[in-house]
Amino acid sequence: MTPSDTRDLRPTVLEVDLDAVVRNACTLAETAGTPLLAVVKANAYGVGALPVARALERAGAAFLGVALVEEGIQFRRAGLSCPILMLGPVQPDQVPALLHHDLVPSVYSVEFLRAVEAEASRRGRTVGVHLKVDSGMGRVGFREEELPGLLAALGRCRNVELEGVFSNLASGDDPASPQNASQTAAFLRMVEACRRAGFEPRWIHLANSAGLLAHPATRLTLCRPGLTLYGLRPSEAVPAPGLGLAVRLETAVLQIKTLPPGTPVGYGATYVTDGPRRVGILPVGYGDGLPRSLGNVGHVLVGGAPCAILGRVSMDLTAVDLEPAWPVAPGQRVLLWGEEGTRKITPWDWARWSGTIPYEILTGISCRVARRYVENGRSWTEVGILR
Repeated sequence: MTPSDTRDLRPTVLEVDLDAVVRNACTLAETAGTPLLAVVKANAYGVGALPVARALERAGAAFLGVALVEEGIQFRRAGLSCPILMLGPVQPDQVPALLHHDLVPSVYSVEFLRAVEAEASRRGRTVGVHLKVDSGMGRVGFREEELPGLLAALGRCRNVELEGVFSNLASGDDPASPQNASQTAAFLRMVEACRRAGFEPRWIHLANSAGLLAHPATRLTLCRPGLTLYGLRPSEAVPAPGLGLAVRLETAVLQIKTLPPGTPVGYGATYVTDGPRRVGILPVGYGDGLPRSLGNVGHVLVGGAPCAILGRVSMDLTAVDLEPAWPVAPGQRVLLWGEEGTRKITPWDWARWSGTIPYEILTGISCRVARRYVENGRSWTEVGILR
């Protein structure tokens, strides 16, 4: 959708500054001292997979990281040529599609390794893989005691080459957790076991966003930022040097109502006016990703003033108290995330208000919300439900 078409859209829009995403990536690469595997799974954390991936590929990302074969296929069909690593486990029956689209498998079981070897042999090619090890998270991957059996099976493969080894930090966002040191030590032992078995993987990666920023020992030959690409820290205990917020969510006042004292607002009457109150109705709700739990808890910015959310958030609409920002006119811009005057709201605020994490907040912005991208002085808008 071209910029001129945006007059046909409602005003609830997620703006993504792709230049800021690239600047953040460059800052993270400089901090890490390694190439980056940019994690763009889950629609690039809800921000928009293709525009973000294209910008990061142009900026020189060594890899893109996805969770699903379908995500990798989307990038290949869009013409991206950057190496794409499957971070999540893949069903063995998806291996033909995985290799057809030149996606890099992560090996998490002997059965999956055999499926990759068989398909690679059928195609008459050698396939580079990354080995997923469980360094202490208790999730997908080979535990330390399981590694000898895997390495023996890998040694019998003629069409699979070990290019990388990786694992996940379970408590990286808590720098004080002793689990970080124990996982790092276990991971390095497993990498050394691979080398003793005669393998020389090039890509050794343990650092996610938190590891990159707070745990220098995890910065090995590749780092995997995700949330930090958008200028958001994985936790408040983790530093974020020089990162800029790359997302801005806005809407506008749809209608203004003047309500007398004692008037209930929204489903369930969880808020009742305690005096005359000017209330703004916003065209955004939990169907768009505004958490229902923000009712009577969160606020928005109108003209730089914090305006409380009144009553329950409904699927399509939200009511806010306009008194702190008065005078206000219908059509006036409202910031859900962003900075105005001396105040700022970010996905971290929504996360704190609703008792969750910013990852869930970002990925929760639905396809009903238009995405407006800004890059190198130009902008364009994409609307998921009109594709």
